[in-house]
Amino acid sequence: MVQLLLAFVTVNLMVSLVVYQAYKLKRLRSHGKQVVALVISIRHETGKTASGFARDNYYVTATWTDPRTGQTYTFWTWIMNSRPLFTRGSLVPVLIDPKNPKRYTLDL
Repeated sequence: MVQLLLAFVTVNLMVSLVVYQAYKLKRLRSHGKQVVALVISIRHETGKTASGFARDNYYVTATWTDPRTGQTYTFWTWIMNSRPLFTRGSLVPVLIDPKNPKRYTLDL
């Protein structure tokens, strides 16, 4: 009985997290501000999935400096099984929360 309850709670937490992330992304897309960031690194890693299939992971890091405050923000995203269409030094769009630029989405 305890195992069933634990499984139920775990599934509910996972579903809640996905729903919350989707809500944050939708809110950012409707109220966010687009800025242009500079790609400073693209890290490539290869590996295998749990089932043994090959997998390529790309970790993209970009920076943007707020012209009003002079503060620089760093954004990163993870791309799986798809080589980025840009290189280091490219400019990419980032959607930020104007009230808190640490909340962002880097949809590439």
